[in-house]
Amino acid sequence: RLMRTGRSFTVAQYVLVMLFLIALMTLACHFLLGWSLLVSVPIGICIGVGLPHLILNSMIARRMKAFTALFPEAIDLMVRGLKSGLPITESIATVGQELVDPVGVEFRRIDQGVKFGQSFEEALWAAAKRLSTAEFKFFVISLSVQRETGGNLAETLENLSDILRRRRQMRLKVKAMSSEAKASAYIIGSLPFVMFAILMLV
Repeated sequence: RLMRTGRSFTVAQYVLVMLFLIALMTLACHFLLGWSLLVSVPIGICIGVGLPHLILNSMIARRMKAFTALFPEAIDLMVRGLKSGLPITESIATVGQELVDPVGVEFRRIDQGVKFGQSFEEALWAAAKRLSTAEFKFFVISLSVQRETGGNLAETLENLSDILRRRRQMRLKVKAMSSEAKASAYIIGSLPFVMFAILMLV
């Protein structure tokens, strides 16, 4: 999960941040709010463990969203490379050089893995495990099947690019159609708390 953020966080740094937050929130609850340690310690643990977890989730989701939005462009660039006669490994290296992060850095890692002795499939599946997105897994499976069965790889990747764009359009359409219902649910759900606050104020 730390690797999926695209940042150079280590497990030790993550644990240190959690321990610091646990100690800080425990002391704040105990000395500033005057709560007992029996209450302050569990609250400090909950906030110290939960807050970094939520921030990490937000960073991962933001990066995966950016990767998914740009990924069809990477496939199109590979298709153009394949049609011009480049092998798939060179096409992947071109994507790593031409496209911005987070797509560029992941394709550079694949290229570096192959250059450092990994097999092509191992480098692809390592990236799929690191990214853990359905779109990239589709890509890896398509390449693996094509290498075993043969066929026109450029055409296969063109079809995959079209499918990924349609998936994204469908997702955006569903989000737009459900946004009104979500807004209504948020408003109705918040009414009891708003009315409670108003009554307490009065």
